Amino acid sequence: MIIKYEEVDSTNNEAWRLIDRAEVSSHTIITAKRQTKGRGQRGHIWQSDLGGLFMSIILQPDLAAVNAHQITLWSAWGIAKKLNETGANVKIKWLNDLLIDRRKLGGILTETRIEADKIVYAVVGIGINWTNEVPDGAIALGELPTTLSSMDELIEVVRSGLELGEQTYNQLGMQFILAEYLEMLSDRQIRKNINGQELQGEIIDIRPTGELVVRWIGNCQDAIYQPQTFSVGYQ
Repeated sequence: MIIKYEEVDSTNNEAWRLIDRAEVSSHTIITAKRQTKGRGQRGHIWQSDLGGLFMSIILQPDLAAVNAHQITLWSAWGIAKKLNETGANVKIKWLNDLLIDRRKLGGILTETRIEADKIVYAVVGIGINWTNEVPDGAIALGELPTTLSSMDELIEVVRSGLELGEQTYNQLGMQFILAEYLEMLSDRQIRKNINGQELQGEIIDIRPTGELVVRWIGNCQDAIYQPQTFSVGYQ
């Protein structure tokens, strides 16, 4: 089921309201033409002008709370693969960004409700630039030569990407997805200023629980970073 709105504060917020009122079931999709309070990872504002895709899907995954980031990982992987079938050349920036030519196309925000260390509900929010104006450093899919011709087609591609990610995860496991996810990264090389020191290194792995493993030049031990506290940035 797809529930469409002209305007909401955010499609994730609306999804949680519908869950609280017991008005929706798993895999219900919420879309809006505009968001007044769209948001991204770590509290960042997501610009939500007309012409963009703003969408959330409600899930009831059988997952331990410690594995919550897996939902974002398989969602990004599945959406990127399905978008690439349309002729786009989508890459991923760990953990949740979709890029084309190193410019931001979209992002994913996964929120969960946890009881007894289990995820009872997850809401996966997706924002993708379609025909909206985009800020510097971003890109809109509608400007590119793809097989997509309408917002409804884009919604279906994203929905099928989420379905692909979930089904592949359930059937083949996280390690299968992570092997391809690593190959789809926009950049494996990384530069980062940490505690006033400019470091260069390489992303060598992503753990099944979402942590990034980086091998810094000159360091004998690999560094492991949590999604909540570390950002790769744009190289």
